[in-house]
Amino acid sequence: MSMYYRGREYDAAAPERPPDRDVASVLWAFAGPFRGPLAMALAIMLLGTAADLVRPYLLKIAIDSQIAAGDLAGLERTAWLYGATIAASVLLAYGQTILLQYIGQQIIFAVRQKVFRQLIYQRYTDIEGQQVGRIVTRVTNDTDAIKELYTDVIVAFASDLLVLAGIIVVMLVIDWRLALVSFTVIPVMILLAALYQRYARRAYRLVREKTAAINSFLQETMNGVVVVKAFARFARSEEEYTAVSREYLAAGLREMRTFALFRPFVDLVYTLAVVLLLWYGGWQSHLGGVEIGVIVAFLRYMEKFFWPIRDLAEKYSLLQSAMAAAERVYELIAAERPAEEPADNNPRPHAAGTIVFEDVWFAYEEPRWVLCGLSFSAAAGEFIGIAGLSGSGKTTIVSLLLRLYEPQRGRILLDGTDIRDIPLDILRRTIGVVFQDVHLFNGTVAENISLFDSAIPRRDIVAAAKIANCDEFIAKMPQGYDTPIGYQGALLSVGQRQLLSLARMLACRADILVLDEATSSIDSGTETLIQGALTRIARQRTMLVVAHRLSTIQTADRILVVHRGEIAEAGSHEELIARQGIYWRLYRSQ
Repeated sequence: MSMYYRGREYDAAAPERPPDRDVASVLWAFAGPFRGPLAMALAIMLLGTAADLVRPYLLKIAIDSQIAAGDLAGLERTAWLYGATIAASVLLAYGQTILLQYIGQQIIFAVRQKVFRQLIYQRYTDIEGQQVGRIVTRVTNDTDAIKELYTDVIVAFASDLLVLAGIIVVMLVIDWRLALVSFTVIPVMILLAALYQRYARRAYRLVREKTAAINSFLQETMNGVVVVKAFARFARSEEEYTAVSREYLAAGLREMRTFALFRPFVDLVYTLAVVLLLWYGGWQSHLGGVEIGVIVAFLRYMEKFFWPIRDLAEKYSLLQSAMAAAERVYELIAAERPAEEPADNNPRPHAAGTIVFEDVWFAYEEPRWVLCGLSFSAAAGEFIGIAGLSGSGKTTIVSLLLRLYEPQRGRILLDGTDIRDIPLDILRRTIGVVFQDVHLFNGTVAENISLFDSAIPRRDIVAAAKIANCDEFIAKMPQGYDTPIGYQGALLSVGQRQLLSLARMLACRADILVLDEATSSIDSGTETLIQGALTRIARQRTMLVVAHRLSTIQTADRILVVHRGEIAEAGSHEELIARQGIYWRLYRSQ
């Protein structure tokens, strides 16, 4: 199945949209520490609104009272006052913008921190099936859209509503009859706004979904670019990208059409209001009931009346975009606490290293059991090898020991304590692990061995590298331990990555060492280096080594052969060979 259609399947499984009030309450909570600055921004806005509303009235005075009477001195004072209101508006707008941007940046910093924290503390079972591109979209694109809610929408909505209310009051005070004629178009505007709201929300939500889909496709394609090139899959990848891009284009065009229809209708209603105003004002002027200055002022007020309506439409677009984005991060930012326990900063107690699996049953999907009543024990300081055919459950044992998954039945004990009663941070600092698929971070050799932990001194990093037999190739690198290794260790060979991962495990000073198929994809020379490292550390700590290559575990104190989720055989290498069972057949096949 193509990468594109896998992304669509993920969309289909998306959770139900949360209620708007719940999303709004979470977003408002993030603004809590900044309610004082927000109130200040609102006060600045009130002053700016007053400066804007007074200018049409100054025009009325200038036309009806000063120009008509030839009062040049009064006209000059009005002109200076008019200019002062413009200057005040500019300065107030500048201050408001600076303040709002500061508030928005601070809030979105907090949102991103919360989102990232919730992501890394999610249970592994909750996050393993999610596409990385969609997660990246949540942390970047969606939080950027939420930022606009604070910087461009909330205060702007309040400002526009204040302007509308102020214009209505001023117009009614100046001439209530002319004001009522002007307000006859308001029901039409309410109807238009209701229709726009109905269709805009769907359009903006669809744009967010397609943005995540295209990001996921790009991330998956670039991660698998070697496969794309090796199998000359250029045309097919381009077709898939074109398909997902067309859906994104269609969503964008739908969003554009929704807004493009609303704006001209607003302009049409504004034109209708001006026509009504001129017709009624001209008729009343003919009867001597309305002064010319009043009509001019009303025309200016009508223009200002419809400008907030247009602005509200644009801001409503941003609101819908922000709400659609907020829906996507709602489950993360609404959580009271992380799904997994946060880090325990207490000193880690020393573990003797005794491990016991008691009647453990586990299935990724019941009733297809991967482990069926599995029981075994590893004494403190014992070197246990785990062998078996692919799919027998070897890696699952490691995952359960690290509590990446929880067994449906049975329990796992560490030094006599159920691991479910041990804080996760302490458990995982007690167990050092080397996975089959090594992940290295963008940094130096030393930073990847210490995992960027400044508390680990350089001498411990070097000592771990020497035990792991990777000190020799590190010494040949241009800057030694300070050599950058590139994205995902691109500058290292597969074997060097495995040795570096082994050094990382040793540098953390774990009491229990676990290797999961650490030699399955390396050359025999590197395997020999790893075997030598294991021999040196086997006498010091408890070790569980899952191996496909049986040569890696021949020196183990005891070898467990897992078959169909159970321990089928157990013993030393020589004992199992003599038994001529499953292990013997595996050994002969190699």
